[in-house]
Order: sequence, then C-alpha cells, then structure tokens
Amino acid sequence: SFYQKIVNISRNKVFYTKLKIPDTFDGRYDLLALFSIILIFSLSRSGKKGFQLSQILFDKIFLDLDLSLRELGAGDAGVHIKMKNIISSYMGRQKAYCDCFERDNYVKLNKSIIKNIYRNVDEYHNEPTLLVKYCKECINKFKDKNFEYFISDQFNFPKLDDFYK
Repeated sequence: SFYQKIVNISRNKVFYTKLKIPDTFDGRYDLLALFSIILIFSLSRSGKKGFQLSQILFDKIFLDLDLSLRELGAGDAGVHIKMKNIISSYMGRQKAYCDCFERDNYVKLNKSIIKNIYRNVDEYHNEPTLLVKYCKECINKFKDKNFEYFISDQFNFPKLDDFYK
C-alpha cells in the first residue's frame, strides 16, 4: 500500500547513517511527514480521485501516529496533546514544503529541512542538501503522473542506492 511505501522509505537506514537524521521518534516522524507530504502533493495533482486518495492517506497517517503514541505508553490526555502538536507541526511543514515544490524553490526547501529535520543535529555538512536532492528526484518522478500510476505496482519512491552512487 501507499502508506507502507512511505513508512519503508522513511525508515531506510541511509537517512539515519549517511544523512545524520536522528534515529528517534522525532527523526522517524520528520521523514514520515516529509515523504507523505511529497506523496500527498503529487497525488493531489493527479485528478479528483488522486485528491480524494491524498485525504485518505492523510487520515491514515494520523491514525497510525496516534496508535504509535499509545504503544509508547502515552495516556489519553497525553496522546491528545501530543497529537494536536503533531498535527500542527505537520500542517506547518505541509504549507512550507508544498510552497517550495510549487515554486521549484529548493533553496527554501533546504532551509525548511534544516529548521525541521536537522533541528536536533549538532553537526552536519551537505546532508540536508542531499536530502533535498532526493526530494527533488521524488517530485520530478511523480510529476504529471495520473491517478492510475499511483495505484499501480509501478509506483514507488526513487531508489536510494542509485541516488548515492
């Protein structure tokens, strides 16, 4: 499923080893948010069905985050507060990232990624730039694809090994 492909790409070890993203709840959430926003952005441009599917995907992501927080032992009140914060941060990122995708502004995307994804990283060099390069690769791969492409077996995120050679 779509959602599983987002989870798989966001858990790829390359991001945590080569790109220095912290392998923590926050780091994994940051990547899940980034790749789901890329997919939702692309889906919402693939016609009416794509737009509807992007909404279903959005709902599924937050349902799953809610479950994850409960599994980590947060009580109902704690989950509610955390989910409000997560949704708020997600919406802010979605607005910022989509604005960059719409305008092909990858310099601004780089700044957003440093602010959001690298906020807990003490030292990094060109890792954010490599992550932005991969995002651009995703956006270009999914650009102008129709709804059928996204629900077919052909759909997948670009291979990371090709990307880092």
